[in-house]
Amino acid sequence: MNSPIPYAIKLKTALKMCIQRLRYAQEKQQSLAKKSRRDVAQLLAEGKEQKAHYRIESLINDDVHEELLEILELYCELLHARIALLNNVADEADLIENHVDDGINEAVRAVIYAVLHASEIKELQQVKELLAFKFGLDFLRAILDDRIGVPDKVLKKCSPNLPTEDLVTLYLREIALAYEVPYSKALDTLEDDNSEDEKVSSPIESGSDDGKPIVAVESGFLDDSKHPITVKKPRKNSDNMGVGLKVPQDIKKDIRVKPAKENGNDTDLDELKKRFAALRR
Repeated sequence: MNSPIPYAIKLKTALKMCIQRLRYAQEKQQSLAKKSRRDVAQLLAEGKEQKAHYRIESLINDDVHEELLEILELYCELLHARIALLNNVADEADLIENHVDDGINEAVRAVIYAVLHASEIKELQQVKELLAFKFGLDFLRAILDDRIGVPDKVLKKCSPNLPTEDLVTLYLREIALAYEVPYSKALDTLEDDNSEDEKVSSPIESGSDDGKPIVAVESGFLDDSKHPITVKKPRKNSDNMGVGLKVPQDIKKDIRVKPAKENGNDTDLDELKKRFAALRR
């Protein structure tokens, strides 16, 4: 007679499967998004801006969903890495009292709440059932019905609201610029960028919203003596689409800004070749 699989092994296996499935779903979503962007660019090229506007709303919702999958992947990674701590949690009181700082409380609540909004990830349902078995149905209902302890970023990604008009316009501008197609509001982008550059006057005023310094990497291995620091732009998403990378005027000459590309395999290969060439010298 086969012995039953221990709960700890079931949970760890389910989390591992979730991580793999979430990564696959994101890759699939990214592939579909590229095709959708090309379709929107074609509509703009044909002068069908209203149709492109409606199409872009669907694209934004897909991007937001992909961002939700990415957040869930990180939470599942956290729970998988700290599975021993999670298995030792006695009940909800223990979870709240001792596992807020290590992120387990937040991750458990986020995964349970987001299951209904990522229904294509069947493994998430299994994780939810295992967590419900551990913490009880009352704990489950408090999260699903009252959203108790669910992170704001997860609630935002699960919101069914339509994207704002400004966000739609920003997406259309980016696509028009990337595919070099006409868009009636594209000229406003250049004017806004120029005005922002003029406003930058000091590191304090031009930093990020939270006041943290710009994260950069040394670029000496690329033999770029003119620009000793390389700053890579983050991949654009629904949260940072309208936020540009601001560099203080007094250090602009020392910084090379590297744009984030949707498919950076060729670029990464070229950089690796340059690194090996530099090492040989």
